[in-house]
Amino acid sequence: MNMTPPVKPPRGIKPTKETSGLLISVIRALSASETNEQREIEKAKLEKEYKRSDQRLEELVSSHDQDLMEVMQIFSALSEKVTSSREKIHAVKENLNACKQLLRCKREELLNLWLEGIEHKQVLHLLKDVSSDSCGRMISLTEPELLPLSNTSHDTSTDQ
Repeated sequence: MNMTPPVKPPRGIKPTKETSGLLISVIRALSASETNEQREIEKAKLEKEYKRSDQRLEELVSSHDQDLMEVMQIFSALSEKVTSSREKIHAVKENLNACKQLLRCKREELLNLWLEGIEHKQVLHLLKDVSSDSCGRMISLTEPELLPLSNTSHDTSTDQ
């Protein structure tokens, strides 16, 4: 037997619904039949068509056995790759979330260090102000104009 392979219909065009039409005609014939004998004849026709389509399917499967095996192997390989890729993507997402969490921690740590740096800078500025004021007072206290008069008179008496 010379069998042609099944043809895929073009995209966008829906195939005709021969099976539903056949089913509707069978239902009409069964409902229109008045006797059990007519129903049995319709049932036999239906079973005969079913066996014929089953046989046709078996022939097509056996004639395209090699192609079906190749397709199944390719599908299996692709399915494994997709599964592997999904697992890798899941692992990458988990790693990214872990990195994000670590970066948040580092961000908080840097913010705390920055605030500490500002505090230390303010303290240093205050210490400089305090030390410059106290040095100025010490210098002003040691100037001769501010020394007590007894010390200056004592110095002059020893010089004579």
